[in-house]
Amino acid sequence: MAPGEARRMVVLGVGTVGCRLAGRIRESEPEHRYLFIDTDRYPLSAYDPSDSLLIGAGETDGRGTGKQPSVGSRAAEESEVRIKEMIGEAEIVAVVASLGGGTGAGAGPAVARYARESGATAVVIALDPFAFESSVKVQQAYQALRRAEDLAEAVVRIPCTLPPSAAAPDATVKEVFLACEEYAAGAAASLIRMLANPGTMRLDFGDLRRVISEPGGAVIGIGRGDGDKRVEAAIRQACNSSFLDVYRLHSAANVLLHVAGGETLTLAEVEDGLRAISGITSDGDYLLSVDIRPELMDEVVATVLLSGFSSEKGQPRQAADVQHDIAPEGAFVYDGVNIDVPTFLRRPRNSYSRAARFLPDLRPGR
Repeated sequence: MAPGEARRMVVLGVGTVGCRLAGRIRESEPEHRYLFIDTDRYPLSAYDPSDSLLIGAGETDGRGTGKQPSVGSRAAEESEVRIKEMIGEAEIVAVVASLGGGTGAGAGPAVARYARESGATAVVIALDPFAFESSVKVQQAYQALRRAEDLAEAVVRIPCTLPPSAAAPDATVKEVFLACEEYAAGAAASLIRMLANPGTMRLDFGDLRRVISEPGGAVIGIGRGDGDKRVEAAIRQACNSSFLDVYRLHSAANVLLHVAGGETLTLAEVEDGLRAISGITSDGDYLLSVDIRPELMDEVVATVLLSGFSSEKGQPRQAADVQHDIAPEGAFVYDGVNIDVPTFLRRPRNSYSRAARFLPDLRPGR
């Protein structure tokens, strides 16, 4: 690969939500190839036929999976050859999917496996369920997450919620869902940009891959800032994204900070912003990447990636008494929170967050 040349990347939306999110990502990152896979022919009609694929027609008759991941998995197996043909000789395949849906949960991990078998680096960008969704859907997403971790080289999760500053009490359902989609698309686009071309202050691809390949996956947050102290504002917003109600920066073994700004971005601004948040990790250690994007003009975008929550970096505090009753043996517990469990399974407002309810038997055939 020549210096400055972006890696060959395919962004592959799986399932209705994954396809819609991939379409949104394409608006800001149009230089990559985008493919759309679903078991429902109706949503696929919105995309170019040459870039879309209806999978499992014999299994679903083009009418979706009925929210059954097993059906989505069989649909992917039925169309394995065609999926691999579409992937081609891509160096990186980003599989975008909602793990709460039948196609995303069932076919998404399978597509990641086909990408690896084709010689590509497979990264699953997974949209978590809302915390208020049913326990069945949450458990389904958890199973899909584990399967994706086994079949892909990396999994990055995006919480299906808004940063607290963006959620107004009087916001309509439509406004909240659109804002959530915009947030998820922005976070995914930032990750895809880093994967394809790490930036002006280059982050070694091996470093990025190490961060997102940790067991348990990585979690991503994004923030934007303008005006005075715009770098600091963007970083603070990214660090205060919704996943931090349970994911603590100082409990992550790996913290990656990516700052992007227009051509007016100065090194002094970056230094001041970093100095203001120098305590974001327990030992002040984090990876930094800076990118100059002329289209941002006066805006700064900061992206934070966290991983390695089950490592021994930073000894966890004594867990609350109640945690001893519900945390599985060997779990990494910090401040009474089982960090090994995904965000959407640990939110207090989700009544199905007890370990006994969300730790399924993942053995084959079960």
